[in-house]
Amino acid sequence: MKSALLSLALAALAFSAPAQAQEAAVSSWSRSTHSSIRLIAGATAPSGKQRIGVEITMAPGYKTYWRNPGDSGVPPSFDWSGSTNVGGLDVRWPAPERFEDGTGFSIGYVGEVVVPVSVQPVDPSKPVLVVLKLDYAVCEKMCIPAKGEAQLWLEPGVTSVTSPRLESFEARVPIPVKLGPHKEKISVIEVLPGEAGPEPKVKLVLQAPPDGAIEDVFVEGPGAWSFSKPVLKPQADGTVLAHVRITDRPKGAAGPVPFIVTVRGKPAAVETRLELDIPVAKP
Repeated sequence: MKSALLSLALAALAFSAPAQAQEAAVSSWSRSTHSSIRLIAGATAPSGKQRIGVEITMAPGYKTYWRNPGDSGVPPSFDWSGSTNVGGLDVRWPAPERFEDGTGFSIGYVGEVVVPVSVQPVDPSKPVLVVLKLDYAVCEKMCIPAKGEAQLWLEPGVTSVTSPRLESFEARVPIPVKLGPHKEKISVIEVLPGEAGPEPKVKLVLQAPPDGAIEDVFVEGPGAWSFSKPVLKPQADGTVLAHVRITDRPKGAAGPVPFIVTVRGKPAAVETRLELDIPVAKP
């Protein structure tokens, strides 16, 4: 009788205990020169969108590039055309690093990266087949083209899974913030065009929370815009002035131009989108 009661109690406890989250699905590795790629699944988002990550691992000392590679290199190129039940994809880039190469500074990731992607199914009630062909480059002293192919089935409504690798890099995706001050986040307070001249600049006024820090700033513009590594100057009022030199710009660019400002630092990276009218460079 006692053993029967004990069995019933254990069964009731097991029934009432929350289900343990299982590790999310992953694809096979696709190996290339000094690197490999695979797809990692995450739990389905409350919106019904599927979460995946494109994982790139590299041999020691090798690097790959961000969406804006900096002074040299090429950004990864994603081809999702073989996918099924996919209505749209949103690639979300983790905050990058700046590293020195033979011709200046490039922007990207050292050793490894997981690029999060949000997948919108055409029919959220049906499975999704994600098929990726990736062209990218890895670089030690010289850059080498690399390719990878991976595919992964995603079942709808899967919420009881964990994906620590994907989640850790999702946490590094810059937080969108509006221009202006913010109490608990890095703030892009003001962005101003510098005076026109032989080396025109953009001036940014930044501020981190009391326990935070500004580590680097990346400015992007459409087309052939190119910007230097910033010069950061802490100010007495707690702000940081960042002077960024314009190293290249499209011919005839005039009027308000859309720019993206990404600030890497603590407590987390942020991203601000704005329009700026930069004076034409003077000879």
